[in-house]
This record gives sequence, structure tokens and C-alpha cells, in this order.
Amino acid sequence: MRSLLVAAALMAGTVSALAGPTCSPGDSSAQILASATIGDTHPAFVHKRVAYGWSLQVRREDHDDAGMTYYVGDLYDAQGKLSTKNVFVLESEWDCGP
Repeated sequence: MRSLLVAAALMAGTVSALAGPTCSPGDSSAQILASATIGDTHPAFVHKRVAYGWSLQVRREDHDDAGMTYYVGDLYDAQGKLSTKNVFVLESEWDCGP
């Protein structure tokens, strides 16, 4: 029983340490990208846009050669369901809370 509690505590600590901020789109024109390249629209979003209820769970940052900052993470729809994993978004198009 004690080892189970220790394992659970270690897992909880690992999950919170890996999680970054949760962000929301600044407006409906926010791009969902397949890479750290402006215009490289993710295939799942070629004819689709995000709305104000959507959120991004950031896992890391990336940068392109021009110095633009991108967030990389998992995108959730307005109902809180996972929509798309491992997307790139422009940092300037998203609002992130503390």
C-alpha cells in the first residue's frame, strides 16, 4: 500500500512538472500549424478554425529562423475534448494565463 502511494505521488509530481500554461486564441484567425513555420497549416485545420472556447495545453516552445516564438501542445475544443495533439501555434496569436 505504501509503495502505491509513493508511486502515485511521483506520477502526480511528474505530470504537474511537465504541464505548461493553458492558452486561448486571441481571435478566430489564430493559425493551427503543423510545424514552426507560418502558413504550414495543420492538415486537420485546412478548412477549420478555432473559436473562443478552445484551449491549448502548452508543452514547450519552439522558434523559427526569423525568431518567431511558437507554442507546441495539445488543442482542446470548446467542450474540453482533445481535438488535436502536437500542434504549433504562434505565441502572438494566443493569450496564456498564469
